[in-house]
Amino acid sequence: MRSILSALALAAAVWMSAGCSDFKAPSVEGRVVDATIHSVTLLTAEGDSLSVSTLGTDPMLVPGVLPGDVVRIYYVTLPDETMQALELNVTEPSAYRLLPGIWRDCSSTEEVGLVLAEDGSAQATGLEPLQDWSLDGDQLVLTTVLSEEPKTTGTLLLQIRKLDVDSLVVGAPGREYAFSRQQ
Repeated sequence: MRSILSALALAAAVWMSAGCSDFKAPSVEGRVVDATIHSVTLLTAEGDSLSVSTLGTDPMLVPGVLPGDVVRIYYVTLPDETMQALELNVTEPSAYRLLPGIWRDCSSTEEVGLVLAEDGSAQATGLEPLQDWSLDGDQLVLTTVLSEEPKTTGTLLLQIRKLDVDSLVVGAPGREYAFSRQQ
């Protein structure tokens, strides 16, 4: 009985010291190309496509991701060679994550504003009425409403030149807009 207690005490001491060490799980970094409720597929800088399972992982440690996000995933390899996520960090958010919001360009006498909603709908001030927005590579695609009866739409393509949390600079032929995020 005493040897069993000694073995348990030794195991507990090893486990507790391992928790205090600088042990780091292996990690992989890449751009999200697909994400489901149970997995994330990355394209690494080396051109490899990897799928990492998120099934059974604490959602607080593995938040939702969007296509285009650059992420670092800490993982363990299961006996069946599946990569199981332990933790996921978004290191570079995608344009899909940064674009939704209220944007205003005050650089000219005519005020121009955009409201880009997370559901893809859009509104504008100082431009044609908008119906929705999407991304095509590095272009912001705005569907404009040209007339209501009969409903006719057009497309306004704006080249994204700069995008971060606070600013959006886009260009169209003969015009550039420098938007600031509004609260």
